Amino acid sequence: MTSFVQRVRAENFPEKIVWTMRDTFAILILPFIFLNTYVLSFFNLSQIHIGLADSIFRGVLFVLVCILYKNMLIQHWKFFRAAFWRSSLLVIIGAILLQVVISVTRQFLPISGSDTTENSIDIQDIAFLSLLIVSLGPLFTALLEDIVFRYTLLHKLFIQPLIWRIILVLLNSILFGLIHYHNFDGNVIATISFMVAGLFLNLIYLWTGNIWHVLLIHFLNNAVLSLGGIILLKIVSVLS
Repeated sequence: MTSFVQRVRAENFPEKIVWTMRDTFAILILPFIFLNTYVLSFFNLSQIHIGLADSIFRGVLFVLVCILYKNMLIQHWKFFRAAFWRSSLLVIIGAILLQVVISVTRQFLPISGSDTTENSIDIQDIAFLSLLIVSLGPLFTALLEDIVFRYTLLHKLFIQPLIWRIILVLLNSILFGLIHYHNFDGNVIATISFMVAGLFLNLIYLWTGNIWHVLLIHFLNNAVLSLGGIILLKIVSVLS
């Protein structure tokens, strides 16, 4: 009987590093996002307009990356479907565990709840469609991050020896956490929770060998926190 991992593993790890222009573009995505945010800060725009522009920009980058990695995504999806229901269960459990990992890690960090950057947008004064578009930003980001971190910067570099693989996984997780320092108002210590989250997602990918598991785990996690939060707050504001 074929095991779950054997059924969903889409490709083996490489014996040597093969780098292409596509991969170079992929790793430049994150600097592009930071640069876009920096440039937008020079314009006299409201928070909602900045959020809209940022979400649309991330959406465009996501479409470009999907086109560049189309063959890989299609190939991995075929293997994901080979054990669809078990894969879906893994995604749901993984999304729950991801939040548990982040929450538990934060309990051991010398930070307060105020270290997380708060949303300054008053949803009661904003059109729901605009809020919906803004809430898509974290979803696009999650998908971009997993293609960049779990595939380009992990799978493609995951060659022997073992010590290099261990160092790569740890450095990848640390970098994943550090790029979220804006989420915590520049508090680097607070990003440790996301470093551990990155490690969790890395291990899931190394286990399954399929990008769709981590893509959907991360997507579901961000969807509940951003899209779900916006919808819930809007419902509450309408009823109150």
